[in-house]
Parts: sequence; C-alpha cells; structure tokens
Amino acid sequence: MAMEITGNLPDYSVRKQNYSSYANQSIAESSTANSAKKKETEKTTEKTTDYANGLAKLVPSVDFKVGNACSSARSGKSLTVNPRLLEKMRNDPEKEKDMKDMIKGVEFMSKLAEGIAKATGWTIVYQHSYIDENGKYHCRMQTRNDFMLNMSDKLREERRKNSEKLLEKTKEKAAEKEDETTTPNKAEQLLKEKIAASKGGMIYLYDTDIKTIIEAAKKDNAGRANTKQQAGVGANLDLQA
Repeated sequence: MAMEITGNLPDYSVRKQNYSSYANQSIAESSTANSAKKKETEKTTEKTTDYANGLAKLVPSVDFKVGNACSSARSGKSLTVNPRLLEKMRNDPEKEKDMKDMIKGVEFMSKLAEGIAKATGWTIVYQHSYIDENGKYHCRMQTRNDFMLNMSDKLREERRKNSEKLLEKTKEKAAEKEDETTTPNKAEQLLKEKIAASKGGMIYLYDTDIKTIIEAAKKDNAGRANTKQQAGVGANLDLQA
C-alpha cells in the first residue's frame, strides 16, 4: 500500500545555511572582542612600563624590576616591586608618595652600604630588595670580608671579639648623643650592626629597617639643603659687601 505525504517538507538546506551564518557571526564577534581585549592589555602594559621607568629613575644605583619575588641572582643589585603594588600606587596618591619615599630609601641604603663596606674592608657580593603588594620591604645582602678570610682562625676570632666590643661602645655613645632621634648616623649605625652581626656574611633588612633609613635619608637631604642655603646666603652677603 502506497503512503502519500502531503504538506511542506522542512527546508534543511536553509536551516543549515542559517546555522552557518550564526557560526560565522559568532566567530567574527569573538575575534573582534579578542582584538579589543588584546589592544586594551597592550595599552595597560605600556602604561605600566612607562610608570615603572619613571620609578626606576628614583633608584639609579640598582636594577629596577617588576615582579612577584625578590631576585635570586648571586650577583648584582636590584629592587623588585610587585605589579599589584604599582597599580595601587597609580590609583592612590598617598600610597604612591609613601612608596616613592621607600624607593628613594633603597637608593640611600644602597649607597650607604657600599660606602660602609669599602671603608671597613668588606665587599658586597649582591644586594636584592623586594617590595610586596602590601608595600612591605624585604632585602637580602651577601657580603664578604676579604681581609678576614686571609687571617688565621685565632686572629679572626680575636678580631671578631674586638669588633663586638667596639660596636657596643659605639652604640652606647650613639644612644647618649641621639636618644631616640633618627639621623643619618643612626642609619649608618644600623647597617654597621647588621654587617657585624651577620652570619656567613648574609644580611637581612626588613620593613622597620628601611623606615629608619628613610627617615635618615630625609634628614640627610634636609641637612644638605640647609648647607646649600647657608652657602647661598653667604655668597649674597659677599656680593653685597
């Protein structure tokens, strides 16, 4: 028995064409969105790079980096700043001011440590600082005393004991003169103590240490400014005489 089918059959070719059109449209929209997202990412990266380059000028004596951890290199000097902190700085003027002061403090510390090391016969093998996303400071510094290495064990021990006694006397005198005030000498004293107390030449500096150094740097800069101002006044007086 033959079966007759009446009515309109679905046009599968048209439906297939519609599906293809939707798919192509979806791909095109996705491609446009990805392209826009890529451009936005590139723009953000470029802004971050420019901002980081500006901060690097505050600390010219070390290699400025953006990253999530302190450098593990066994040589050189660096300061690594967490990228999330950079974003906070760009959106918070007060945070930016505090962190710029800290970066300047790292520069002051680096130069001061280098000067102390040379004056006392030490060599800084490497010095790596890191400021985390919350603005907390960490530093590890490897030093080497070449003069002590060439001594016999007996002389080395005697020198160590003498250094400890001298350090204690210096601390007492500093406390008598300065009390609790922070001066450039206090920053120098802090670093000398760290070097003298280091085990295997390894020194660690933390947030409280860098804040002491920052205050010392500010006082040092203020002192230099006053000296220049006084010199300028003297020069004017000489010209008027």
